[in-house]
Amino acid sequence: MKIQVNRVPSEGLREDTTYDPKLLDMERFDVQFQEPIALSSFITVAEHDLIVKADISCVLQLQCARCLTTFDWPLRTDTLLSYEVAPTDVIDITEDIRQEIILAYPMIPMCREDCKGLCAVCGQNLNLGSCAHHQEQEQE
Repeated sequence: MKIQVNRVPSEGLREDTTYDPKLLDMERFDVQFQEPIALSSFITVAEHDLIVKADISCVLQLQCARCLTTFDWPLRTDTLLSYEVAPTDVIDITEDIRQEIILAYPMIPMCREDCKGLCAVCGQNLNLGSCAHHQEQEQE
């Protein structure tokens, strides 16, 4: 999103937009976007600073680090961006929004907090049921 500083009124400006994740080069082998990225922002100019309060939301499809199943995860984050500007500047905040989304990815995605993972011997998803190997380990 490009912001023309001289078009921001003194009371501020509300802007809502969406981004196509493919155009932002956001998808990876382990992160898929289920919908466009929604951005709701409030833009103000104070002295020589452009201030953007941005609320970002989308739904990601991730792979669980424990059981390897895919699951939908709602990404919701907000950020406050500040730029030193002149009245004639045009500021493109797209890359900063992209970076905020990447920073909001979970470091270790899990389908649920109590995910049991996979059996280390046969690969059985222990969330779906136990296996003979896992029962042997529990008895020891």
